[in-house]
Amino acid sequence: MKSRFNLLHFSAIAILEIVIFFLVMIFLNIESVWTLIFLLLAVVGVVIFAKIYRPQFESMTRFFSDNRPTVLGILIVLLFLFPLISPLMIRQNTYWLLVLVQAGIYIILALGLNIQLGSTGLLNLAVAAFYGIGGYTAGLLSLRLGAPSIITLPLAGIGAALFGMLLYVPLYKTKGHYMALVTLAFGYMVVLALDNTEFTGGPQGLMAIPELKFFGYSFLTKPGGLHFYTNYYYFVLVFVLLAIVISYCFYNSWVGLTLATIRDDEIAAKCCGVNSHVWKGISFVTGNVMIGFAGAIYAHMIGFISPPNFHFGESLLIVAMVLLGGLDNILGIIIGTLILSILPEKMRVITEYRILIYGILLIVIPMFRPGGLLPFKPRLYHSSVAEGEGKGRRNSDATQ
Repeated sequence: MKSRFNLLHFSAIAILEIVIFFLVMIFLNIESVWTLIFLLLAVVGVVIFAKIYRPQFESMTRFFSDNRPTVLGILIVLLFLFPLISPLMIRQNTYWLLVLVQAGIYIILALGLNIQLGSTGLLNLAVAAFYGIGGYTAGLLSLRLGAPSIITLPLAGIGAALFGMLLYVPLYKTKGHYMALVTLAFGYMVVLALDNTEFTGGPQGLMAIPELKFFGYSFLTKPGGLHFYTNYYYFVLVFVLLAIVISYCFYNSWVGLTLATIRDDEIAAKCCGVNSHVWKGISFVTGNVMIGFAGAIYAHMIGFISPPNFHFGESLLIVAMVLLGGLDNILGIIIGTLILSILPEKMRVITEYRILIYGILLIVIPMFRPGGLLPFKPRLYHSSVAEGEGKGRRNSDATQ
């Protein structure tokens, strides 16, 4: 009887989550204005109901809280299946396939910024500048030197890292709003330099950047009758997973613990022997490698880049993704990025009210969730991590 009861619970949870999964796919294909408005109002109504009638809502959701392992297990499976079969679900809608690829690029950008802002507390407002440095590095190498994609992609990340090291020279003695001002000025300097340098194409930018090509396989090839953006989709998906693994390893290691001590109290970290300047530099450069790599993918996929693609507004958008999702929370940042990259595109259907609704969401969500959708919690470490942290501190002492 107990096994049958568990089987019924498993079936109910699986069916509900699969229904939600297909509703999301239907949402991406909706073009009717009134249907979209109705769905958004329904979501808002559920949120208001959960706030006003909290005890009743908790009693309704107790079934899921009592079966939390099953819910999370099925959810993880669906989260893996969703990106794998999405191109097949929207194969007739090329535009949304491109939006999903761009969302994946934004996830890499946001996770790179999170290493700097969320893990270490470095407010980098020049994200778009390093994004552009990666894109222009890949574009110039492809157009001027004919370099293959297997060379342009890593060199784009290295190029962004080198510029990050140069910027860190005046940056490491600043903190807080002074650091924000330095990175803000650097972002404007990069855009102005790209706009006024003939070698980079000036205001016209770089055109006809070659597509990605590996071992003779061009990403303009249509796999199985699908659009060629499908190649970029799965390519970006692989590196999204790699960025998640890197972020996870940072977070769940003595490196992440060291960076967290600097973020929470740099003076206390120095008193414990942490060389904050070195670790802040490592964090800043590592994040810029991921950001520059994402810029290279974008340049090869679009085939055209210009200075306006990397203006300050782009930096604010990426910072908002991290803040909305929750600082130093990988899952939260992914959710926040998907919301701010997909929802505005969906709002284009409601052209007259899109910006208004988008602005209301950005105001209301922080009011109810000031720490983001999934705020970070105090982390628990095993003894092996503590030993590694001690080892890293001793190494830092040796370098001082």
